[in-house]
Order: sequence, then structure tokens, then C-alpha cells
Amino acid sequence: MTHTRKIALLAALTLSMGACDLELTNPNSPTEEEVITDLDGLLAVAVGMQGQYAQAIDDYMVTNSLITDEWGTQSRALISYQSLLTGENFDRSYGVVEAPWSASYSVIKSANTVLVGADQVGLGAGLRAGTVSLAKLFKAMAFGMLIQQYEKVPVVVTTEGSQPQPRAVVMDTILTLLESARSDIASVSDADLAGFRTRVAGTGLNLRATIDAMLARYYLIAGRHTDAITAADRVPLNTLSVLSYPSPSRNPIENLAFQLLYVAGLKSFATQAEAGDRRPNYWLDTTRAGPVGNPRDTTLLYLRKYSTPNEAFPLYLPDEMKLIKAEAYARTNNLVQALALVNQVRTQTSSTVDEPVAGLPAIVLATQAQILAEIARQRRYELYEQGLRWEDTRRFGTAVTTVPTQPWLPIPQQECDVNPANPCG
Repeated sequence: MTHTRKIALLAALTLSMGACDLELTNPNSPTEEEVITDLDGLLAVAVGMQGQYAQAIDDYMVTNSLITDEWGTQSRALISYQSLLTGENFDRSYGVVEAPWSASYSVIKSANTVLVGADQVGLGAGLRAGTVSLAKLFKAMAFGMLIQQYEKVPVVVTTEGSQPQPRAVVMDTILTLLESARSDIASVSDADLAGFRTRVAGTGLNLRATIDAMLARYYLIAGRHTDAITAADRVPLNTLSVLSYPSPSRNPIENLAFQLLYVAGLKSFATQAEAGDRRPNYWLDTTRAGPVGNPRDTTLLYLRKYSTPNEAFPLYLPDEMKLIKAEAYARTNNLVQALALVNQVRTQTSSTVDEPVAGLPAIVLATQAQILAEIARQRRYELYEQGLRWEDTRRFGTAVTTVPTQPWLPIPQQECDVNPANPCG
């Protein structure tokens, strides 16, 4: 997606998500001071922050899905996309390297603006709690996407020369933000959050559930297994929390695959599935020939999920919570509980929400290594193109049957040029 088109779509999404108009002295160029001292302006930033993240989903998927074994490139794809797929002739100046970085820090800066301004305008208790919690959530999710793609990233973005920090520091930042976001609304009733839901929250967003789901996800990545189980247990499995794309905005994955004709699913995702698994046909159109791949020997299938312009993107899927708990139990050697959860995922045949179901028979496994390998397999088919596959290759190692074409994205050349504190040698 071109930069200009992204700006247009973001503007449209921000307006369609609605809430309130930005009424400032100079609405075409408000200063940060004007924004953070104006009620409508601050809420507009909170609304726009969600739009920024929603329109960055393709930036996160492009790297994740091409570097692993999810997507291939169509004939119109940029050279940089093909480089992600093959691992050859890769360059830190490519837009695919810059895009996740700049998109994430745009979200983070918007979140910071909301957090600074929250106590400077008369939000009221419920509206303030929801808005502050939302800003911390999206800031944490943006850092989460960053740390899954870059080995080190700055956590302080308000000063020149911010030093990139190692994963452990960034993980602590993410979890601290999420824990604080949960605390902000823990004692606030749903009734008191009604104004927040009307004026700020995106359509389909479940704030409490998403915070707990992100806590479960990042506790697991951080190796805090007991905490991951506790958080996952709090997430309701009969509801989704989604990023919405009301017209005139459109789902950026659909745009990438069907308008720009850059990417499609690898046919190997379907052919390597266990016989009888229903999930490949949930994600991909396995009933017709796919587009021509580039390189030409790459066999592709059209996407089925995210193939329509206004299709929502789930911030998490219910079975991710089951697989988080299964992995946490397996890594702490509670194999009985781990296998039971794996079989819940395998044997599911229906759902009250829009999610993939496997429809497979239960399985009997005896060792930790076997169970972890099965969890890795289930995550591949349950969580396809959700931006988690690359990180899974790091945790599961040889249990994941793919080798990423890149270990990490390098720090973008543009960032190297403007920030000498970055280790870009």
C-alpha cells in the first residue's frame, strides 16, 4: 500500500470511528499543546490511534508471513517483498523494513499524547479510565509488534538519540503497560465505561478481554508461564475483539492481496496439513487454482479470510488462549493438562464466533517434546496470518518446520541516518 493511500485510509477510518470532531483554533495544524488541553481533540487522538494500528496490520503481516511459511509473492510484488520471501539481496533501506517501525512509533506517540493529556481535560472518571487504559493497551501492542520483528528497539521516544533496548527491557515495558491498563479499569463498572465505548472505543473492541489476551500472549513470550495461564483464563472464549474497517476504509490485507496483487497464501500450508483438518480452507481458498507466484515455482492459493474489503481483523482468537495455556503447562511439565487443551483445539467442530475449527480426532502423546511439537503445529493452523508465526519459530525451534529467511529485521536505514545512537553498523 502506498504511503499516500495509507494516510487517506487512516483519515477515513478515524472519521468513521467517529466519536467527536476536532474543534481547535487551527484544525488543520493543531499543536500538541492545543490537542492535549482540548477534550474533543484528545479523544480524536485516541480514536485515530486505533486507526493507525488497524491500518498497520499489513505492515506486520508482510514481514511475518513472507519470512516464515505463510505467504508467497504474486507476480506484481515489489522486489523487497520477494527479498523477504527468499532471504536474498535484503537491504535495510527497503520500505518493508521501515514500515513496521514507523507505524508502531506513530501509534506509540499518539498513545503518549493521550496519556499526557488525560489529566488536563475534564474527561470524567469512567471516560478517563477507559481512554487511559486504551492508550496503554495500544502502546503495549505496538511495542509487542516491534519486539517480534526487531531485536532491539527504543522504549523512550520523546528524546533525540533514544537508545535501542534489548528484548528483556522491552518485554518489561509491554507487561508493565498492560498490567497498568488492566488496573485502570479493574474497579470501573461497565456502566461507567458506556461513554468511553460510545465516544472512543472502536466498533467491536472489547477492552477488558483484549488486555487480558495481550497479557497472556506476552507473559508466554516472556516465559512467565503461571501468569500466562491466569491471564488466559480470564479471556471469554465466546466473543471476539476486533479491528473494524467500515467504508470507506478497507482491510489492508485484502488491499495487499486482491487490489495490489502482492501476496497470496503458500499452497504448502494446505498440503502439509493433517488429513481432515478444516482450517486450511478457512484461511485459504483451496478449491481453485491460485495466482502465479514470483519466483514462478512458488505455488500459491488465494486468501479466503480477509478477502473482502470491510472484513474485521481479530486482535486475538479464542483458541490462542487454549494454546497459550497448553504451552505454559507443557513447559512446566504438566503434560496431562497440556494435552487436554491441545485436544480441545483439535476436536472442536463448531463455534459461536468467527474462528477456525479443526474437526480432528483427539491424539495421545507421551513426552514434553511431542506435546510441544503438536502445540507448534496447532498454532500454525489456528493462528495463520495473525502476526505470531515468526515469534513461534524462536520459542519452538526445530519443532516448527520452517526456517525464517531473516532472524530479525535490521534497524531501518532511515532511522540509522537520523539517530546516531542506533547500532547500525
